[in-house]
Amino acid sequence: MSRNQPDWLWDEMRQVGTDYADVAEVAAYDARMAQVRDVDRENAGILRLLGLPKGADVLEIGCGTGRFALAAARAGMRTTAIDVSGAMVDYVRARAEQDGLAGLSAHRCGFLTMPFADGSFDAVVSGLALHHLSDAWKLVALRNVARVLRPGGQLLLKDVVFSVADGEEPEQALERFVEAFPKMRTEVARHVAREFSTFSWIMEGLLQRAGFAILSAVSPGEAIMVYHGRRR
Repeated sequence: MSRNQPDWLWDEMRQVGTDYADVAEVAAYDARMAQVRDVDRENAGILRLLGLPKGADVLEIGCGTGRFALAAARAGMRTTAIDVSGAMVDYVRARAEQDGLAGLSAHRCGFLTMPFADGSFDAVVSGLALHHLSDAWKLVALRNVARVLRPGGQLLLKDVVFSVADGEEPEQALERFVEAFPKMRTEVARHVAREFSTFSWIMEGLLQRAGFAILSAVSPGEAIMVYHGRRR
């Protein structure tokens, strides 16, 4: 931690959940995601929803292996990818160089530590990353996202977000999520036990308090929410 940072700042470089500093985990990541997601289709849908022109400035937070960032760069956007895992960042840089994507840069930082100037981006995309922060730090993170967006800029946020049905106990909602992914049950159970996914009414309040108008909120699967917002 830098001497310029307060001693109470959350250390987002600290590993929480699956250790993506492990090169073996990075190598296995795409194959594991392919068991439960069609990532290429998801990314094409995100690009259609955002409707950005070539040359737009796009930031992906928690880029992982960079599948969205690479797709955005191929579509002609100036793309910045960030992740707290140095191994992931190295992987994305290598892929961008291999594919000749000069418009893509990758950096090791996160929601709390990204160094970009105010109003740097037309859109921010983040998938399955915000749950690494507690609810208090989620608000700090989302305000930082709003800061780096231009007025009217768009946010596409996908994460694990729990909903509790009428008459249902919270523990039942958590168990339902774990059992919804039998092929990844061990990893999903570890997520519920150790990470910081929150409830829908909390997430929506955080987005609004951070300065976003929620344009849509869609659940494509059990306890998965996709929020499309615009910076007010």
